[in-house]
Amino acid sequence: MNRKSLYCLVPLLLACVACVEQRKENVEAEESLKIESYVAKGDSMVYGLACDGCSDSVLVLLPDSGGDPVFYNILRAMSERKVFGRPRIGDKMAVLVNPEKKDEVTLAVNLEQVNGTWYYMGLPILKHRLRRYADSIAAIGGEQKERMDSIVGQLMVPREYVYTLKRDFTVKTAGGPPQASTLDGNSPVEYPAIRRYMEWHVHNGKIILSYPDFKENDTTKTVSLKNDTAEFVLLRRDTMALKFGDRVQGFKLKPDTVASPNL
Repeated sequence: MNRKSLYCLVPLLLACVACVEQRKENVEAEESLKIESYVAKGDSMVYGLACDGCSDSVLVLLPDSGGDPVFYNILRAMSERKVFGRPRIGDKMAVLVNPEKKDEVTLAVNLEQVNGTWYYMGLPILKHRLRRYADSIAAIGGEQKERMDSIVGQLMVPREYVYTLKRDFTVKTAGGPPQASTLDGNSPVEYPAIRRYMEWHVHNGKIILSYPDFKENDTTKTVSLKNDTAEFVLLRRDTMALKFGDRVQGFKLKPDTVASPNL
């Protein structure tokens, strides 16, 4: 290896070491973060197991609080598409009961069908300088535009953004931007950051996804837990859609990956 190559490698190796050390510090901070469940505070959902007798108009629920199974009318919720995941015998359910009709459910979520490894494909975006150049070429048109479109198309390589939602209400996050991209300032594209969720819950009909938020000053580093709240839009056997504010994100379920606490 010549001296010139060595000079090129040294900064890269130092950057790699710094990146690994920073990641190690973040992981240690996450592990030390005490996750406190807030679900019991202000949550009006009723939790229990679906029992024999469930249909498109009736949900038979054995409440976690004890007692006999309760028969709920879900016809209205079904017609308004507020039943997310079909009730199946033995499945854990979370329901909102109509305060004016105690035998009617206005929203139901099959928690067992939320469990699993969900993913979506994320595309990169062109960095500012290349995007401006591509826009100028597009304005010219002709063969130059075709060549630029071909180059851009080759750069648009999708990557998986993966979330495993487990029965113990923790989340395992994977995928997202390639780690090398943090070291390669010359890359013409950049991938959106992945939100590294740690915990999930349902709360008053919505799903709460919690993630660590790191803050650092000259002397200390702190980490706290923050939440993203989303509405259920769709929940089927292999498809889920969540609405975050004005944005709807669709997910596909990886085959044979229904989550367990040990995943």
